[in-house]
Amino acid sequence: MSLTPLILSPALPSELLTYIIRRHEYPTTLIVCSSQAEFLESLLSDAQKALPAAGENGQESALSSLLSSPLYQVAITRHIRIIFVPTVSHLRACLSVFNTKDSKVPPPPVPANPGRARTPPLLLVYGFLAMHRDTSEWSAQGISSTAANLVETATRVGLRAVIVDPPQVVMQSEDGAEAPGPGAGDGLLGTGMEQTTLSEEVPVLSASARRAGAHLDNADWTGRTVTVARVLGRWFRYRQGDWAQGVQEHT
Repeated sequence: MSLTPLILSPALPSELLTYIIRRHEYPTTLIVCSSQAEFLESLLSDAQKALPAAGENGQESALSSLLSSPLYQVAITRHIRIIFVPTVSHLRACLSVFNTKDSKVPPPPVPANPGRARTPPLLLVYGFLAMHRDTSEWSAQGISSTAANLVETATRVGLRAVIVDPPQVVMQSEDGAEAPGPGAGDGLLGTGMEQTTLSEEVPVLSASARRAGAHLDNADWTGRTVTVARVLGRWFRYRQGDWAQGVQEHT
């Protein structure tokens, strides 16, 4: 079966964790593009917003399900490997040496129903685009370099490469209009608040390469741009995630 690399629609930390627990297949690995403290802080913020809203609507949120912690969820989480990488350089270094065999996370016991449909194990990077944004690597050259490393690593160890980013933060300007906020994640293809960054233009070259090329006589090409979709579309296919029910993953 061909393990097509996927970009999934934005997910809150609680939605992502609930999805992984429900759909987990060993040796699924979650690489979080932030420090552990920052991720836990975002999960706490998620909790403070989601629980009151869920109570008012009479619906169970992904976070409510996560916090209920049935025994099977507690058991499964013991077999999920989580790695925190605070910078693009850390992510690339992690991917360059990544191997499922050196993990200290033990394999789960043999399932009671081995005949059930199985989903491929994932090498899932959370916050991939958000980490590159506002750095010298926010370019086709920088993004494609990391994406190629991710796909190559996932193929080498037999996992499916997946990218998920947090939902886009919406900030209110002084005139009351809503505008996308910087930093804390970017919506992929979607509607409303989940405005796409796949259609956003990024420089072809990284900042360091542009500075070097600026001194050349014919340096017009150093200012060219390309969409993020075109950069990542070389390897990845987009899937809309219904985080309450699971994600449509078709090979």
